Amino acid sequence: MKIITEYQQFKEFRSTIESISFVPTMGNLHKGHMTLIDKARSYDSHVTASIFINPLQFNDASDFNNYPKSLDDDIALLSKHGCDSVFIPDSSILDNIKEIKAPDTALYLCGMNRPGHFDGVLTIVNKLFEITKPTRSFFGKKDFQQLTLIKNFVIENNLPIEIISVETVRELNGLAMSSRNNRLSESDRKKASKLYETLSSIKDNSSNLSNEIIKSHKDELTKKGFDVDYLSVCDPISLKDLEDFNSKPFLVAIAASISGIRLIDNILID
Repeated sequence: MKIITEYQQFKEFRSTIESISFVPTMGNLHKGHMTLIDKARSYDSHVTASIFINPLQFNDASDFNNYPKSLDDDIALLSKHGCDSVFIPDSSILDNIKEIKAPDTALYLCGMNRPGHFDGVLTIVNKLFEITKPTRSFFGKKDFQQLTLIKNFVIENNLPIEIISVETVRELNGLAMSSRNNRLSESDRKKASKLYETLSSIKDNSSNLSNEIIKSHKDELTKKGFDVDYLSVCDPISLKDLEDFNSKPFLVAIAASISGIRLIDNILID
């Protein structure tokens, strides 16, 4: 596996490759990321991953500073899964970067209490697209709002990139895999399975859904020790909260913190 750290080096390298399947990451890789790599490998093209912890998408400096790092392990894992190259830029990638303003879709769900977060996401993703010039790029459905924004950004800017979504990978207890899970204590990790249980319960009873039922789920999570940012039943395109729960498909999305560690998950009901 080729390791590239300089933009100019990647630019020269890119000119020798016909097609790239690209998986952007912030490192601290896990099985969920490897599912993206494995999906990318199913296409007849060169597979490139990137590792860059993007400060532009963090609202809290301590959250950025505490983001888990495991570069040597990440490189070994990518190599094991057949990744052909990895781009690992330093902070100079942000020099003179074109700032992207996220559309109104970014104002809902995670955007409600994380102003500027998705501006930062789109800004760095656009920069990485400019550098890697991928044929296609892969994103997990766990970050549904991010996936939606990137899909729309590519369409609106006529970028010749196919965005491919990959199903959420879960731990045995249902917890959506995330790099943040590494910061959970053993007891909190067990408790965090309650998030997926909540989503599954709403799905199982979707024909009788009401605002009162949603509130009762939020209250139950609060009693269990979660700080619930949102539990939303929303339109999967606009991400606006629904008033009529008989209109399907809809997305049930949740963000909640336990012991200060913020976790997100979602489930699509059709």
